[in-house]
Amino acid sequence: MKENLLEHRPTQIKNNEIESVYENGKITIIYPKKFGRIEKWVKDRIGGPDQVRRPLDKFTTFIWENCNGENNIAEIISKFDRKFGEEVAPADVRVQKFIKQLLELNLITLNL
Repeated sequence: MKENLLEHRPTQIKNNEIESVYENGKITIIYPKKFGRIEKWVKDRIGGPDQVRRPLDKFTTFIWENCNGENNIAEIISKFDRKFGEEVAPADVRVQKFIKQLLELNLITLNL
């Protein structure tokens, strides 16, 4: 039986390696960079940061703040659409795309 993904509640992963900070009213997510073999070899020789700093815009900041385990995806879409309206149309596509990115980066989990 296929579960309805819109009922899942995205929750930010809490650990010491993932940090979210407010900068100028928007969130920046900071997390460890995952290096491939060649990237690690290059980094060891020329240096570079060990962390990724992902600054969010006002739209993705809103979605990130609502990935708190209290709202399911359908509720986040509804709140997002009410707050930003035509500016983010189609809201469902934008929210789902960003949640997918957060899942791929292992920054959130989905719970029922």
